[in-house]
Amino acid sequence: MRVLWMASELGLQYNHIPLAFDDPALKKPDFLYLNPAGAIPTIVDSGFALSESLAINLYLAKKYSDQGPTSLYPTSPQTEAEIWRWGLWAQGHLEPWVQKDQLLAGLLTAIGNQADAMIDQSLMVLERQLTTREWLVQEHFTVGDLNMAAVLSPSRAKHLDLSSYPNVDAWLRRCYTRPAALATRRQYQNS
Repeated sequence: MRVLWMASELGLQYNHIPLAFDDPALKKPDFLYLNPAGAIPTIVDSGFALSESLAINLYLAKKYSDQGPTSLYPTSPQTEAEIWRWGLWAQGHLEPWVQKDQLLAGLLTAIGNQADAMIDQSLMVLERQLTTREWLVQEHFTVGDLNMAAVLSPSRAKHLDLSSYPNVDAWLRRCYTRPAALATRRQYQNS
């Protein structure tokens, strides 16, 4: 979903081939040539194949940064590093605990309430970051906001009590009421 949202933010034209995470097509040689891990998402842009949604979004935002009303990718190395940091942090410290993916069901059951403590700790970090700012890194929405918000998608956030995190809640609403987010979710309702 986060890659589709990014493509919409940038106004990119693309051919979307929907595949489930366990589709046998992902293990065929022609797909494994594009993505040796045999996983989704994977893009091919002008002959360049890339997988991993965070990497795809960073690449698309940087390559096509001039496509939107404001650049989704920063110009300074410091801000670029901040965006990478928050994306990596989201994937390592928040996403594993808020995923409700079937593959992780056994793990989440085994660790019980410890997952809730990890979610609360991570949401507090995000809450502090958003205390004095409207967006995660810059004064406007960036790929950093998109990648982080995708971790807390509406389908995941509905299972969280955000009442103790008003800045996170307001920021998520700002992210998911963007025209590109609304259009993408409307088009791909399952995500």
